[in-house]
Amino acid sequence: MMQLPMLSVVDPRVSAEGSIDPLGMYAIADALAVRLVPGVRERQMHPRFLTAIAVSLSLCSDFDEDVVAADGVSEPWQVFEWYVVEGLVRTTSDRSLLRGLPGQDKAARASREGVPLSQKRYLKTPNVFGFHGVYRALARDVGIEVAGRLGQVGYELLTAWEKEQGLDGFCSSVDGPGKVVRRQLHEAIVDGLRHGAVARKTGWAGWSFFSDHLGIYDVGQKESQLIARALMHASSGFRGEILHGLIRPAGWRLWWKEVEQRTFSERRFHQWLAPRASPQLQQLLGAIDAYERFCRLLQDAFDDCMFRLSQYQQRITAQELEQLDGVQRAARRIPDLFAEVSEKLSPFDQTVRFEDTFASLAERVSSRQWVERLLNHHCRIQLAKPPAGKAPWFDRFDDGSFMIRTGYLTDQGGRHDEAYVHAYRTRALSSFARDLRLVS
Repeated sequence: MMQLPMLSVVDPRVSAEGSIDPLGMYAIADALAVRLVPGVRERQMHPRFLTAIAVSLSLCSDFDEDVVAADGVSEPWQVFEWYVVEGLVRTTSDRSLLRGLPGQDKAARASREGVPLSQKRYLKTPNVFGFHGVYRALARDVGIEVAGRLGQVGYELLTAWEKEQGLDGFCSSVDGPGKVVRRQLHEAIVDGLRHGAVARKTGWAGWSFFSDHLGIYDVGQKESQLIARALMHASSGFRGEILHGLIRPAGWRLWWKEVEQRTFSERRFHQWLAPRASPQLQQLLGAIDAYERFCRLLQDAFDDCMFRLSQYQQRITAQELEQLDGVQRAARRIPDLFAEVSEKLSPFDQTVRFEDTFASLAERVSSRQWVERLLNHHCRIQLAKPPAGKAPWFDRFDDGSFMIRTGYLTDQGGRHDEAYVHAYRTRALSSFARDLRLVS
């Protein structure tokens, strides 16, 4: 059996901290979630950002594809995003109406300090964490964006928005107030590109445009209908089927109970949905159920170990850890569950990844041997993280004992319930449903 490295001094090559996904379970869960609800990410909350992206695509189509700002990095869409975020922060007095706006803290700080928002003062990776980055995959999946341009769905959405907002001429050929607004925004983007930063002062009349016409919670009726239709009519995955089930009275009551109790148990919603689902969706929900039962056992065992190590903050032996409830349960159940999970993941091309990642935990061995393998598994996962590996959450000494590292102390062990370890986008879809007024 492969042994954990015997550490007596810090190895600088793997000294970087890594607190995310300590057991390597996320990749498979994310792949299943993408199959389940294409385009939707857990960080998504408000479908109004799809309209903002449609407006952005329309405005930025006026610029050549190779145009970048004076900073040498920021493209026109990024400059427009600066204006949107700063504009919403500047003109929205009730901060609760900004909930879910990426980058708002950066914009608020820049405004307080009297400096323009720019690449250096905005999010470090805006193409991932800005609203374009968060919602772009969904915009592409529903046809708002096609090959970097405004798609047919995007044009229909933009046209409905233009009419409902009283901005005739923004994207159509008619004369109207929208034509003036579009020119103002275009000029602001041009100046922003030239300066590599937001290039409008506090008194700019255009700031009110963003809260008046792109407020996060102010989706128009026709605009809402078009977004809902685009979400429901997915070309792949089961986004429409799940959203339809979620907004049914029984489905919504069940989910809203989870929200009120702050439990957010997708397992119970999925269990309710499965008998009403199509055969293909039933198969995927079955795979998720099996994988999450596996993950819950593994996570609880690991959490119990970390809690025990945290309680004493001294060297603990494997003999002590093997007595933990989570370890005993996982060592007993995982070998039997492993084959079931592997089989159910097969239709979704995740069996090889699953077996390669977790094979060391599948053999029926003693609880002591199994906990050794669990902690060794954690070390392998950490060491494999880019760019040059991350340090394990604990050190192991020459006598085989373990001691938790200070940054990973915890005051609780495993949950020992049926809750999923990972999220499968129900929270995001429920937020969409509320914003689009599909439910009360």
